Amino acid sequence: MADTLRAWSANADSTGVGFAVSPLGGDDLIGHVAFYGVNPVIRAATLGVMLGPDHVGLGYGADAVSTIVRYGFLEFGLNRIDLSVWAFNTRAIRTYEKTGFTREGRRRETVFHDGEFHDEILMSILAREWRDRS
Repeated sequence: MADTLRAWSANADSTGVGFAVSPLGGDDLIGHVAFYGVNPVIRAATLGVMLGPDHVGLGYGADAVSTIVRYGFLEFGLNRIDLSVWAFNTRAIRTYEKTGFTREGRRRETVFHDGEFHDEILMSILAREWRDRS
């Protein structure tokens, strides 16, 4: 998994940028956050987040999301950051809402997981909303 995270963080794709997630003071690679589909004309990007299962629920996700959102607005000049999350991933939804994302919509029954179909939740945050929270 560490090699995959390093490869993603190499930023070889010109339409996105990604960062490895590691604990403060540590060298372990525990996840990855990235913007993909960056559109410089409308200053928008989609956020992707991945954490290893042993590191979920410890605050790393919220910190990583807050950090990359700040980077996106202040350094990348984005106006809009969006994401999608499976409806059964309530922990991630709470993290995104806590960091300022708003639910925009729902795509019904887009994933089959654990014997059932589940919805996909669409969320976003705008630069002005982030600035108002800061």
